Amino acid sequence: MKHLSRILFVSLALAAMTVSCSRTLDQKPRIVTTTDVFEDGYPAEDAIDRLSRLGYEGIDMGLDYWVFEGSPFLSDNYLDWGRSLREHADKVGIPYTHAHAPGEADDDDWLERSIEMSSVLGARYLVVHPIFKIDDKIIEDEQEFLAINSEAIEKWLPLAKERDVVLLSENILWGSSKDPLIIANLVKKVDSPNFGWCFDVGHAWCSGYAPDIIKQCSVAPLSLHIQDNHGNGDEHLIPGDGSIDFEIFLSALKEVGYNGDCVLEAHHQSLKAPDEERDGILTRLLVVAQELRDKMM
Repeated sequence: MKHLSRILFVSLALAAMTVSCSRTLDQKPRIVTTTDVFEDGYPAEDAIDRLSRLGYEGIDMGLDYWVFEGSPFLSDNYLDWGRSLREHADKVGIPYTHAHAPGEADDDDWLERSIEMSSVLGARYLVVHPIFKIDDKIIEDEQEFLAINSEAIEKWLPLAKERDVVLLSENILWGSSKDPLIIANLVKKVDSPNFGWCFDVGHAWCSGYAPDIIKQCSVAPLSLHIQDNHGNGDEHLIPGDGSIDFEIFLSALKEVGYNGDCVLEAHHQSLKAPDEERDGILTRLLVVAQELRDKMM
């Protein structure tokens, strides 16, 4: 009888796990925007309130916009600041899901601070730009790029694991850093559950790569930076305001099995607008994102 009871208990537990997993997979991707839609130093509490009121479902903390004299991010009490922001975000009901570190993967002081800050915010993913030049020389060789960046990232994996943060490299705009295939190969080389990559569709497009380049990558991205441009500069426009074919992009996401959030880095239009016009711009961005998100599922 005890043996049968144990079998029944295990069967029920496995069934519950199966239901739980299927529900997780069926959940809609959250619509997340970078806080870079606001200028450097825009009060973080106000950003939380405003983005929540407009209907966003998650926040990507742009720590790269908090590197200035007098910034709470650079103070000795930065973790207390982070804890207070998380408490406020939890109260309002809009979590920090992502963060973006300043500098590149060899900016040790900023990276340590960013990992710690991501952890106290509750942001699971921290985007870190790869090292793209040495002594003012752009790194063009793939093997040199992989060796330098893997060494830089591996240094921080123990802390990332301890703090339950996943570091994400990103395709950017210079030399080997432009190529999404090379960024994906970096993830494969490091081979850690605490390291992945973020596909920036706008960076890819203005670097000469079609939005379905991810189908050729050795590993799928764990996050996205969704933005638009006209192919000749990094404009960070609302999707549809440039020339990227987002139907091709969304189809590719489905093909590679992407199941992360709908993360927006379309911030320039809001950033450059008068504050009284921002709600209208951010509302339009949200509506566009909702349409993209529906097609991602």
